Amino acid sequence: MKLTHNIYLIVLLLITTQLIKSQSLLKKDKAADHHTYLTTRIHGGVVVPHHANMMYFIEEYSKGFEINYGRSVFSMDSWQSYFNYPEIGIGFYYGTFGNKDIYGSGFALFPYINYKIYRSPKLSIHNKVSMGLGYATKPFNDKENIYNNVFSSHLNAYIGLAILMDYRINERFSLALSTSLTHLSNGAARKPNHGINTLTASLGTKYHFNKALTPVMAKTKAPVSRLQELLIVGSVGRNQSTPYNETLYWNASLSANYLFHLNEKRAVGFGYDQFYSESAPYTWEAYENGNEEISFTSRHYLFNALFCSYNVFLGKTTLFLNLGAYLHTNIKPPQAIYPRLGIRHQITNKIVANFSLKASFFRSEFMEFGLGYRIENPFKR
Repeated sequence: MKLTHNIYLIVLLLITTQLIKSQSLLKKDKAADHHTYLTTRIHGGVVVPHHANMMYFIEEYSKGFEINYGRSVFSMDSWQSYFNYPEIGIGFYYGTFGNKDIYGSGFALFPYINYKIYRSPKLSIHNKVSMGLGYATKPFNDKENIYNNVFSSHLNAYIGLAILMDYRINERFSLALSTSLTHLSNGAARKPNHGINTLTASLGTKYHFNKALTPVMAKTKAPVSRLQELLIVGSVGRNQSTPYNETLYWNASLSANYLFHLNEKRAVGFGYDQFYSESAPYTWEAYENGNEEISFTSRHYLFNALFCSYNVFLGKTTLFLNLGAYLHTNIKPPQAIYPRLGIRHQITNKIVANFSLKASFFRSEFMEFGLGYRIENPFKR
């Protein structure tokens, strides 16, 4: 488990470094092209009780704060111009979960991107997407904290969505308002793992290192691309099948994904997944049926599928969503199709780092980390 978390941290640092680095590749005599910000917000709101037993334990409102360091690149030569010049950066979050004795509180470190909804020289409205590494102070413990069924490990994945509004009140400061939804869970690496959601409103300030007003520029149409690529990715992960079975099972996958680039910002594709999952029989069949007599062999751990893929390119970082359909399994899956979403970072022209989450619709199955190899235009003579 420690190895898995270390890999997760390495992937996060690679992505964060690249996001910050990609904003810095500007000529020194064009400082007006980029605007840098430091934003602080104070949050207040509620924990969303998505399981009935949570309603008995939530005693107070959720409170917290957030610090973001970000930059917008206003250059028509940058990939940011294809996305209407978003703000990209790294953030830190702290929040409580409605009951400090049972759920404790959480911290998160994450890269983020703020997509523009509306922009004028003084007023900006964005939607924010963030994903990073979270830490929960009081996870489930079968001896000391049996009522916490929302997460069972200190280290978790953090996902944040928000609507932001900033209004420039002088050359250095903006008033910063937001409504946010955050999620913290470990992707079924440990059980129980219902995850915890908070819905908050915030008030804060944004400091502008560049005193110029925000430029208002037209979005650049991404150039059409005829690039095709074959991406082969191998990944591994570990998870727990049930709360009271402390065994950590190995999961692995080998994926071949053929991508057709539509332009410099998007690609679609199709591919083949070969899975090896020691936990699948217990979470798919035995756990559902409650039959402790069932025994499994290695053939039950192997299953394969075909999938279609949608990809969004943010410089050297790729966000992807796959939707797959099982071809053959030796046990019955919860559903015939499955989603898989994640993030990849291009380390070199050929090598990519991968982090993804495989699920059965709204239930996480396992997180995985791996490396991939790119072959551009494999069939081009």
